[in-house]
Parts: sequence; C-alpha cells; structure tokens
Amino acid sequence: MIHKFDKLILLDFDGTILDSTTAWSNVYLNYCNLYNLDVSESIRLNTNSLPFFEWIDAIKTTHIIKEESQFVFEKLNELALEVYKTIAPKKGFIEFVTQQIILKNNIIIISREEPNLISQYLKHYEIASISKVLQDKFRNRATTNFYYDIASNYECTIKDITLIDDSLSHCVSAKQAGLYVVGLNDNHSEERQDQMKAICDLYINDFTPLLQL
Repeated sequence: MIHKFDKLILLDFDGTILDSTTAWSNVYLNYCNLYNLDVSESIRLNTNSLPFFEWIDAIKTTHIIKEESQFVFEKLNELALEVYKTIAPKKGFIEFVTQQIILKNNIIIISREEPNLISQYLKHYEIASISKVLQDKFRNRATTNFYYDIASNYECTIKDITLIDDSLSHCVSAKQAGLYVVGLNDNHSEERQDQMKAICDLYINDFTPLLQL
C-alpha cells in the first residue's frame, strides 16, 4: 500500500547528495593495492570519459583480469563502501531531509549505484528518513517514460514530483515530462552550468537554498 504524502522528491546520489569526483578514482587505487596491480593513470582519471560499466571493462582489459565483469564490479563496490564514508553530504542535505519529513514529503534516491552502497552511506551519516533506494543501472532516467511510471507507481501527478539531480540528460527528460527540476552543480564547466540553468527551474551549488523555499 502506498502511504499518502504531499510531494515526491527524487534524488540522485553521486554528484548530487555528495561530491563524488574522486571517489571511484580512490576505489580503483584501493583495488590495485589489494591485488598488487600497477595503477593506470588513464583509468584512474577516466581520461576517455567511459560510462561506468565500460570503465570496469577497461580495468579488466588493462590488468588482464579473467573474472567476469560482475565479479570486478562487486569487489569495487565493497571497496567503495569505505571510500564513500569519508565523503560528507553536501551542505544543507541533512537539514533538507529533516525538513521534507516535517513537510510530509516522500524522498526516494535513484542512482546507478548499488542500493546497499547508498544504504550503508546513509546509515553511516545517520540519515534514516529516505523511504526507498532504487537502482537505475541503465540510465532510464534519461527518458520521460521513467517519470510517468514513477507517477503511476506512487499514485501521484507529475506536478507533485520534484527531481534533484546533477545530470543534464536526467534534468532534460524530467523537465519534458513536466516535473519541477532542481539542478545541482557538480563541478560543472561554465558551458554545462549555462545548459543546466537554461533547463532547470532552479540551479544550485548545495542544498542550503532549498531550506528557504
């Protein structure tokens, strides 16, 4: 049964709740240290801007790893649990979550990351008010149908949903679907900042401006 709420808040994780710029670089360093591998700077910095799972395949190829990609992925996620705990949430996030609960709004985190990674992160920072963590491994958030399905599943209207995300493609599709869209600056270039400002209802550096709305 769906519990009644006033608004539904959809939150991205990496780059939105926390600045994860160096997170997976450090996870990769820990992985190399664990298995006595020589660090590839091109992989560590992802100089080819590979999507996440292609980045994992590049690790396999570079280090001649015979295990399946899923095995490598699971090991990286184990290491990520500790790396992420060292990265505090963006300013105002914990206060924002508390405020939304008082306002009787429902918060869902949707991310490509493993739900357990996110759940452990929230537990570490004693954030217990997130109602659900959903995995979007294949970036369905870049389609309008994703948001229509969310509205249907949670028995609410599109206008009752707010997306908070650092991804331009997610923000574009959400805006096209009719959501209220808040863009988060995740070390964006000036060009990307201009693009985000053009599409989002609000573009911010952290969660503190949302506490005043």
